[in-house]
Amino acid sequence: MKYCEKCGISVRGEREHCPLCNAVLHGEAEPGGFPKLPNVRREHRLWLSILALSSVAACIVCLLLNFLFRSRGLWSLFVLGGVACMWMTLGLALYKERNIPKTMVWEVFLIAVLCVLWDYFTGWRGWSINYVLPIVSMGVMVVLVFTCRLFHVAAGSLIVYLMVDALMGVVQLVLLLTGCITVPLPSLLCVGVSAVMLAAMLIFRGKKVSEELSRRFHV
Repeated sequence: MKYCEKCGISVRGEREHCPLCNAVLHGEAEPGGFPKLPNVRREHRLWLSILALSSVAACIVCLLLNFLFRSRGLWSLFVLGGVACMWMTLGLALYKERNIPKTMVWEVFLIAVLCVLWDYFTGWRGWSINYVLPIVSMGVMVVLVFTCRLFHVAAGSLIVYLMVDALMGVVQLVLLLTGCITVPLPSLLCVGVSAVMLAAMLIFRGKKVSEELSRRFHV
């Protein structure tokens, strides 16, 4: 076992310097007391670097081609916007990777906002609120249920995020009643799925919902 002459302590593992004073350790190294865990972030970092370089290269090529063919408009701005949206959604997923339900709910909000902005800045045809928002909301509500089973998510945490996601059904209902939505079928389906999810939670998890709300809001 390695030994620090300055601090007078023994250090297990293959350290070269003392963790207290950073002095050089002496003696023979011994195996560490803890197993080495694979550095997943380091493996991801290589692929993220490759993806980042590919994104930058694609943007530069598009800007150069757009400069050569300027008569066809500034179409390269759409490419830059698409790449920026991709990195925003990917960055959010990586930042909150440890909490899957929370990540999914935040992703829904981010995708909805980005789609509304895209719809607005490209002439507002209403596809963002007619199709994207209700379809994404329904998909997440269904996936969250299976996520609870697959990843053993805590029931209390899942219930809160399911309720937040179910509120999107209320948003869709408000948009329908105010006439903002011109294609009602996807939104009606979203409202129906939200109502079924809320009913299922109250019937099967009513006690958990009450306990979770009391704990979070100190009721």
